[in-house]
Formats: sequence, structure tokens, C-alpha cells
Amino acid sequence: MGVFSSKGPNVITPDIIKPDITAPGVNILAAWSPVSTARTAGNNINYNILSGTSMSCPHVSAVVALLKSVHPYWSPTAIKSAIMTTATTTDNTQNFIRNDDSTNATPFDYGSGHINPAAAIDPGLIYDYDTNNLIDFLCSYGASVAQLKNLTGTPVYCKNPLTPSYNFNYPSIGVANMSGKLSVYRTVTYVGEGPTVFLSKTRSNYRREKLIYRIDFVPYKSSNGIFEFGSLTWRNDVHLVRSPIAVNVVSV
Repeated sequence: MGVFSSKGPNVITPDIIKPDITAPGVNILAAWSPVSTARTAGNNINYNILSGTSMSCPHVSAVVALLKSVHPYWSPTAIKSAIMTTATTTDNTQNFIRNDDSTNATPFDYGSGHINPAAAIDPGLIYDYDTNNLIDFLCSYGASVAQLKNLTGTPVYCKNPLTPSYNFNYPSIGVANMSGKLSVYRTVTYVGEGPTVFLSKTRSNYRREKLIYRIDFVPYKSSNGIFEFGSLTWRNDVHLVRSPIAVNVVSV
């Protein structure tokens, strides 16, 4: 991971693991304005070797365009899910991704992992959500009627009781302040071809079928303000659908 890469945790909505994804951003051959500048030593050039998150962004944008061309009716959230759940956490030597200082990288460094365009085309399962889910998420962080109206244009009122922010149907799973045991819920949609079975479910899934699953977290000690990491992977004979997990145990 490049030293300049954006790192977590998420300080605004801590139940959402950030970053989402990692893409190539070091020593990238990139287009450049032909106007000479001090940075190019006064030379006129059309291309340059650049590094930065601004180099990762066009890589991800291109993958989004690729997925949209293959799946024109997928929502932006479906595309985002496909990219995140098919990412890899190993490098090209099959070792786990490390930071520039040689320490082991975590989901707060690489998010769901390094982008894998070929796998994202056929993710198997997706985590989808809509405007209503987004409103529930904003409500969980205390959004007022006036704030919601700025987004929707019409008055919107929060549910009672609120939907916990950690139950937002995001492709990653984060619990920033866990006090005692709790259950986290997610809904997956099967987007593959033909009936299949995903472990550890013992029933067949059919195309566009949605299933809800529950994860029970039972802490045995406080994490002292330090997040603990893990992952959940659904698999069948073709697909690996992986979600990173980050949990901060405040009390047991």
C-alpha cells in the first residue's frame, strides 16, 4: 500500500469501513497537459509517470464502465458491491498485502482489497440498497427532518425504532461501538446463472432471489478502542463473495 493512500477508520460514519477498494496508483503512465511547467522542468510532454489516489480513481471508473456495459441494468450499488466482494487481499506473489513499512495491511488500509475486474463481472451475490435504506442510515446518525428534506425535496420522517447503522446493507460489515453481544443483518441477491448452493446455506438459490442472513457477534473481552478485523466469505463452486469485518468492542 502506498504511503499516500487514504486510510481508515471512517471518522464520520464509523460503522462503514473505509476505504472501499484499492486500485493501481503507483507509477502510472498518465496523460499530461503539453503546457510546460516547473514540475516538468520546463519541458513540453504529453505523458508522465504519476502516483496518487487520483491515479487509482480512473482505474476504478473504467471497471465501473466495463461492468455497466456487461450488466446495463445493474444499479450503482450493485456495481459497487460486485467490485468490493470480489477484490483480493493478496499480492501477485500470493502473499497478504502489506503496507509501505512492511506491516500487515488491514481493511483500514486496503478496504475490501485490490480490485479484480474479471471477477467483478460475475460476483455471484450482491448487496443492494435503495434510497429508503440510505434514509434509514442517515436517521441512525441523527439526521433531522430539515436535513433529510435538503436531500429528498420533500419532508421525510425517520422510523421508530431506528434501524441500527451497522445493519445498513453495505458489502462490508462494521461495528464501531459494540457493547455486549449483538446481531448484524445483511441481504444478498443472487445474480448468477442457474440454481446454486452457497455455503453455509443448505438450500438452492435462484437468480434474483434475495436471502437475509444474520451474524451473531459475542465478545469475550474489550478491544480497548482498537478495531479487530475478520471477514465473511460465501462460496459455491464458482464464486467467492467476501466481506471484510471490523469490530470495536467497547464492553462485554
